[in-house]
Amino acid sequence: MDARDHRAYLKSQIALKGLPSISLTLNIPGYPKSNPTVKTFFDYCLRDFNYFLKAQLVNLFDVESVELSDEAGDFYLVPCNPGNLTLDEIKRHCESFEQTHPLGRFIDADLNDAHGNTVSSGKSKICFFCLEREAIECRRENAHKPEELRAFMFPKMEDFSRQQYENKIVKKLSSLALQAILAEISLSPKPGLVDKFSSGSHSDMNYQTFLSSTSAIFPYFSELVLAGFNFEDNNLLRALPLIRRIGLRMETAMNESTRNVNTQKGIIFLMGLALFSCGKLFSQGERFNIIEFRAILLGICRNLVRNELKESSPAGISHGIDIFLSYGYGGARAEAESGFETVFKYGLPKLEGVAQLTDQPLIECFLAIAANNMDTNILYRRNYEVLTQFQNLCKTALGNFTDQNYCAVIDYCKAENISPGGSADLLAVTIFVWSVLNTKIL
Repeated sequence: MDARDHRAYLKSQIALKGLPSISLTLNIPGYPKSNPTVKTFFDYCLRDFNYFLKAQLVNLFDVESVELSDEAGDFYLVPCNPGNLTLDEIKRHCESFEQTHPLGRFIDADLNDAHGNTVSSGKSKICFFCLEREAIECRRENAHKPEELRAFMFPKMEDFSRQQYENKIVKKLSSLALQAILAEISLSPKPGLVDKFSSGSHSDMNYQTFLSSTSAIFPYFSELVLAGFNFEDNNLLRALPLIRRIGLRMETAMNESTRNVNTQKGIIFLMGLALFSCGKLFSQGERFNIIEFRAILLGICRNLVRNELKESSPAGISHGIDIFLSYGYGGARAEAESGFETVFKYGLPKLEGVAQLTDQPLIECFLAIAANNMDTNILYRRNYEVLTQFQNLCKTALGNFTDQNYCAVIDYCKAENISPGGSADLLAVTIFVWSVLNTKIL
């Protein structure tokens, strides 16, 4: 039994049950009828076709569907129950899918009635290549060589599939970044930081303020991933102004939502770098690789501390410059220039082997970060001695985690009016990296 006879047989078996069926195929001239480019395109079409039909309330019997690749190409067949729809209405839905799809001229969405007969609209299709004659005429007269048709079709299929791949990556990474930031904000209680139950050492913000600012900056996450995905310059240093330009717009959105309260300037910078780097990484392959991810970060942020702190204008321009000139610590810039060393050396190991994030591992992860991070937020509010004592308390709580030891960290932050905001930002980045490592992106 050849491929076409086998397909006819499958349709007849559905007809024996008194059901109509819907099929999806591609118009592929020449041989072979399928290859990796065609199959990837077909899979994306099939996904969208199913969504399209179900949105039109066409009742598909998914469990009885058939999907195969044979000598005739890629093929999908599914029984359906018309319900309140007529066969003519279902046929129009199939045609509408073809007409509205960007490459619908390459697609055949067909309907067979309960007797196995093809339901035809009686309309002729225009040749997708010459756009002048009916497709059946060009096919009957061999007006176009298969080689030129395939050369016309395959690049378009590749571009479409790449766009679909890119969209999926963008949405998934943006979602994971949002989830990471919300997980850090919601972790409660936290020492000196805003959480669900306290404003910590902050009198000008609360949990709702952070939810508002997070909602304001989230729409830009996709731009950051896309910017990385489409960045082709071999000199990664040129990516930084691009990331910063998006970041500045995010800061404006944040300030508008919080009435100029700086809730998340640090995470805008660090998560912006992470999202861009992930976009760049996934443009080169389908797997997340820590070494390659950090290499991209290192390339983007090379000499960042020297360029923006050591060789900057005199003190007073920013808190970061003031702290660097006073203590020599580069804060978020130094962390970025190191390729997120604190994240990978102290934060991520605390989440290794964790199947699902809960408060306990996240608190321990935060303590590991805070115990080793020279948090410039604390230095700005107080001094080196206070920071050192805070770190020692974090180390004690981490080494012997009890409510008493953890509360000692919280109480110290309250007494000294300090907030380890830099460590909180690094916790959010750590959660993001952990999520990318532990989530099926594609």
